[in-house]
Amino acid sequence: MASATPPAKDKTGESICKDGAGDSTSKAVDLDQVRLLSDGSLMFVVFTTGDDVPTTGTVLYSITAWSLDGKTGYQIGSKFQNGREIANFVFNLTTSKQENITNGAVAADKQVSTRYPLSKLAGLGAAFAWSGTVTVDGADVDRCPDGEAKMQFVSG
Repeated sequence: MASATPPAKDKTGESICKDGAGDSTSKAVDLDQVRLLSDGSLMFVVFTTGDDVPTTGTVLYSITAWSLDGKTGYQIGSKFQNGREIANFVFNLTTSKQENITNGAVAADKQVSTRYPLSKLAGLGAAFAWSGTVTVDGADVDRCPDGEAKMQFVSG
């Protein structure tokens, strides 16, 4: 089984969103940054938090990504309950179909790391807009970037 740890920066593509400290509406989790990295076959997603990731409650770490033409969108996410992974998925926003992924998300210390096959993100393209969100017990508590802004991902 491949590791959930991303490889070193590669010319295939990387995008990092840095978030402001203390802007979460929850005391349970505050984002520091979200990193997407593609190695050409996998999309690695790393959420880094200001404090250790919570081990109580239900916490969803998700990315929403849209193709630049707006025709294809996905939500990819890992959900933990009381510190244990209970779901990992790719939800196609265009078709409203979800596919559960078994990829061994890792939540430890101040990071949640996971990976998704690029083949599950068909139509997204080499360049797309994205944002990362943390949801605690059903309520969105922090987002990177803040507001409705989106980050750009371009693979080379």
